Amino acid sequence: MKGIFIATVFIATLITSCSSGKKIIKFPTIPDETYVNLNLKEFFKSNQNPNIVLRVPNNNDKATSSTSINKNNDVLYNTIEKELMKENFSVRDRGLFNELLSKSATTDYSKIKELTNTDIILEVVNIDLSVLYTTNKIITVTPKKETETIGNIDYKEKGASIEYKVILVRNNEIAGTYKFNYKPCPGGCELTTFKFTGKRRSRKPILRETVEINTMEEFLKITTRKLIASFRQ
Repeated sequence: MKGIFIATVFIATLITSCSSGKKIIKFPTIPDETYVNLNLKEFFKSNQNPNIVLRVPNNNDKATSSTSINKNNDVLYNTIEKELMKENFSVRDRGLFNELLSKSATTDYSKIKELTNTDIILEVVNIDLSVLYTTNKIITVTPKKETETIGNIDYKEKGASIEYKVILVRNNEIAGTYKFNYKPCPGGCELTTFKFTGKRRSRKPILRETVEINTMEEFLKITTRKLIASFRQ
């Protein structure tokens, strides 16, 4: 009898947990923004593996410099360069590129091409780790369906974005612009990953996850592959 009672309680608990389901938060998706002109597409038809340099917001980098203003950003920039190299791009040293430009003091891009042997400048316009995402929708997930309800609390968390500008060096042309967006926990955040702060009437949910450097590295790997794919379409 005792065994039957335990089994009954277990089954009842299982049914209750399945029926109540898992509660998750899904933040809205911000679409990526991509513009590529015909000249860039034509260039890549005959130049699948061009010489490219990554220009970053800190343009004071020198080939002889051993320090970094922002080491985390350096890690992210290196991630982009590694993905370009994996796709057989010839990646120029950005510190040496800047040093050559500063010594030549030229703004003529045709001369820059001769001086640095560079075809494409991929410029990181901005990396933003504080893009605010918010929602008041809660999704209950059961084995059979997902049900969305509107709550009375706004769930907020920071995502990220990166913006690029692509310059064809031979004619000093901005040939492409890109903006890629990362939303917090893309597959959904379980409600249990949130903690609440403040008094009960004004409590605020805070997601325990943040956009860590390793998360951004993975995001940049994916978006750099997207970038390269758009070049070669």
